Parts: sequence; C-alpha cells; structure tokens
Amino acid sequence: MTIELWNTPPWSRDLRLVQGSLILLMVTLASLILLSGIAIPGRAEAVTGTIAVGVNPDGIGVDTSTNTIYVSNYGLNGTFPSTVSVIDGSNNSLTGTITVGVNPAGVGVNSVTHRIYIANYNSSNVSVINGVSNTTTTIPVGAHPSRVGVNPTTNEIYVTNSGTGTVSVINGTTNTVTATITVGRSPVGIGVLPTTNEIYVSNSLDSSVSIIDGHSNTVIKTIHVGNDPGNIAANPATNTIYVANSNSSSGTVSVIDGSTNMLVAAIPVGAYLAGIDANSVTNKIYVASSGDGTISVIDGFTGQVVNVLFLPSGTPGTVGVDPVTNEIYFTIAGRRTVSVISGHSTTTSVSCNPSTQVVNANTICTATATDTSGTGATTPTGAVFFSSSGAGTFNQTSCHLSGTGITASCFLSYTPIAVGTGQHTIFSTYGGDSTHMSSSGSTIVTVPTSPVGGMEIPIDKLALLLPFLPLTSLLLGGAVLIALFKRRSPDRRETNPIDSNSSVSYPRV
Repeated sequence: MTIELWNTPPWSRDLRLVQGSLILLMVTLASLILLSGIAIPGRAEAVTGTIAVGVNPDGIGVDTSTNTIYVSNYGLNGTFPSTVSVIDGSNNSLTGTITVGVNPAGVGVNSVTHRIYIANYNSSNVSVINGVSNTTTTIPVGAHPSRVGVNPTTNEIYVTNSGTGTVSVINGTTNTVTATITVGRSPVGIGVLPTTNEIYVSNSLDSSVSIIDGHSNTVIKTIHVGNDPGNIAANPATNTIYVANSNSSSGTVSVIDGSTNMLVAAIPVGAYLAGIDANSVTNKIYVASSGDGTISVIDGFTGQVVNVLFLPSGTPGTVGVDPVTNEIYFTIAGRRTVSVISGHSTTTSVSCNPSTQVVNANTICTATATDTSGTGATTPTGAVFFSSSGAGTFNQTSCHLSGTGITASCFLSYTPIAVGTGQHTIFSTYGGDSTHMSSSGSTIVTVPTSPVGGMEIPIDKLALLLPFLPLTSLLLGGAVLIALFKRRSPDRRETNPIDSNSSVSYPRV
C-alpha cells in the first residue's frame, strides 16, 4: 500500500509532520533518560599479584592496626587439621600458618585487641587467635558457624550458626558465649555498625536480613531483600549495609540505611554473587560474581558501578579489603592462592565557585585527581563522575581529566533547583584508569533559604514531580502545536486524514 502524503491538503501534511516529530522527540527523550542512568566503567583497579595460601581459601579478615591479613583455608570437606594463612600487608608475603578447627570459614578481626575469630564450620566452634603470639583457644558455638562480625567498641563478637538459625554472642574479654539469638533460616552473612551497636544478619533461606540490637541482644526488625542473601559488608563511616543476594543470574546488592534501617536501593551487578566488602576510607564496595568471573566496584556515594574487573580465569569467592593500603584480596574457588587488586593510589578533591548560589543559578564545580603513590607517580587520566545530595542539575554527568605532573582537573556546572536543606553536598568520583585507582571527594554548595528567581520546593515533593516534568511539558507543547495547525485549516468541514480507528503508541518514559 502506498501512502500519498503529498496529495493531502497542506494543513494535513503539516499536522502529520508535527505528530511524527512529537513521536520522534518522545522516543529520543526516553532514550536519553535511559542512557543518563548508565555509568561508564573506569579501568582503575587491576589484579596485580597472587599469594600462595592453603587448600580452598574461604574467609578473609584484616587487622588494620598491624596491616595483617588472615585467610581461612577451608580444606577438603570434613578434614582436620585446617589452617589460617597469615599475610604481611606491607609486602603481601606469607608470614605464618596457624592450625584451627575443622573447615574454617568466616574470619572476624578486632584490630583493638588483635584477636582473630575463625568460624570452624564442621566442628561447631570458634578458634580465637592471639595476633601477637599466634596461639589459639576454642569456644563452642552453634551448629555450622559460617561468618563472624566484630564490634571493637563493645568487644563483642557475633557468629552466625547456619545449622541452628541462631547467632552466638561472645564476650571478647572472657571468651565465653553470653547470649544466643534466634534469627531466620540458615543465617550466613553478618555486618556490624559500632556507631549504632546494631548487627545485621542475612537469612539465606528467608531472603531477609535480621537486625539485632546489641544492647538487648534481641531482633528489632526484619527486612526482606533479594534472593538468597549471603555475605554482608558494613561501612561504619556512612552507616550503610550492603547485602550480596547470591542465587540469581542477575544478581543485586541490597543497600540498607543504618540510620533508618530502611532498604534504600538494589544495585544490579554480576551473576551469582559470592564475596563482598567495603573500604570505609574510599567508600568503595567490591562484589565478587562467581557466575561471570567478575569483581564489580560500587561507588558508595552515587550507588553506581564505576568499574568491572573481568578475571582471566577462575571463579572469585570471598573478598577482603585492606583500607591501610587500599588493596583488595579475593579468593578463587579450587585454587591455593589469594589474588590482590591494587594500583596507584589517588585522592580526589572538588570545589565549587561560587560556593553559595541561589536557586536556578549556576556554579562551576572543579574536580582534581592526584596520584599519591610517591615515586613513579603519573598524571591521572579518565573521567570524574558527579552527583548531588540536593535537588539540582549538572550540565553533564561527568568530565574528562586533563593535566600534567601528578594532578589533573576538569569541571562542569551545577544548578540548584530547590533550596531543600540549604546545603547541597557535591560528590565527585574519579573512575580511575589503567594505572590509577579510583577515589572520591565532596564539597558543600550553600543555597540561601530565600531563593531569587526560583521556587522553594521540598526535596521529597520534587522527587515525585521530576519523572513527569519532561513528558508533561512535551505533551502540552504538542497539544498547543496541534491546536494551532487546526486553526490554520482552510475548511474545518474537511475530514481529518488521520484514521479515527488508528492509535499512536507513545513510549513510556
């Protein structure tokens, strides 16, 4: 069938062109909105070496005050003795091997007392290692202890017993179990926030997280998360909990705000998640995906994946972060090694000029990345990503660094569109390059409480309106254009050339 568009009246052709343009504009708008949420991955972190340890390494813990890494070697199922490998974090060399219980799994470290707690899965006890003398004692707990969490402030240790659905509470001074708390089915991961003295336990068979009040040793709340939640990472610097939802080909990390104990996000990462840990200094979260052999790097400020490491071979398991050296350790299933991720360390700073700006006016925000590795430091390259805690817009979501020596900078503009709290925190995250590791910085833009040329809109209300503003404006504009063309019609009695039975499907934005 041939459509004779140019044989129709001029006003009809104009109307069809307008309608076609509107559809094209809406499709373009939808595409731009979808693309704006995609973060370009950096290439910062890279696997730089391996360390020989024991059979089937499983758990990783770090004593930050001595820069020592402890790796539990699960061994073969049911075999004894099993061991813990001790690694010097300053040069990543193996310095000792300690005998513990049967099939050691989780590792918890108190960097204040230099005590290391090892959950022995098949002997239903915990080995306590004295980090100074490397001697051990044993504490009985529940069946199949899996992971260990430590509160260095209270010197209490929490052990998930997956076989009994409980958490054992150990007093670090007396090395005795002082309480046993019932949680969900098959608890695995555990994370502790010392600032609130609350403990988060993932119940793998319930797809939930139990929250324990460390003062009363009672469960105060249960939060439903993703499928088969496993390991947990806690960032006490931001009061945030990250839960790796394990048993899915499209894995997610559930994010819990420790201040409100509310589920605030689900971040898509790789397939069949295994290990997870957070660097409280850089606010980066590292997630191992066993299904696709990757390590995803999440920026804790923006909640976006800023880097994905594709491992050449092997299936990654548990992850441990050393915030002293900014090096990341991860196990490979079936190997007798621990791999190390590292690179040139960097810092990122950001400043906005002017630092005080009214609603609907621009401020220029400049980010500067610096190579802090010392001898051999080079110029950082790559992109810096921006975000804001307040209601505002950037003229672009990232900029590309340029510079010489050990520093490089780039800038973009930020426009506050609502006063909100009066202080907008601007975050800048350097994604890194093939040599330099990622880092983040922040600054404050003050927005006066009496805006000039703008309207003061509460942030929560604005968040509800924003998704609809572009589509609403476009539809209203289209309606006005169509009305204008109709008014130009030489004969209103002519039949509309558009079939009344046809329909136009607009893409959802």
